[in-house]
Amino acid sequence: MSRPPLPSHTDAALQQLHAQAVSRLSPATLARLHSARHAAPRRARAHGWWLATACSAVAALGLGYSFTVSPPRPAALPVATTMDDGVDVLDENPDLYVWLAGTDLAME
Repeated sequence: MSRPPLPSHTDAALQQLHAQAVSRLSPATLARLHSARHAAPRRARAHGWWLATACSAVAALGLGYSFTVSPPRPAALPVATTMDDGVDVLDENPDLYVWLAGTDLAME
């Protein structure tokens, strides 16, 4: 999406406002602005980007390696067994009765 061009009178008005603003600045301020504009860009944050990129690459490689060493196995599906009656289910775990005897849940 391109913006439509500004009318020429708007461009001239903006140039006039800029010239007025520049004429009101002190020479010391203009010198500071000029030196800041032409100074070498700081590269202090460049190391942070490299570090973040390197850490994410190491994490991705470690995760990928962990999947190749021992690939994830799908969970085993429970095997459906046929039961003759419901008594076999209660007889399978006698600890259930010990746990129920120790709590008040059996009375509810």
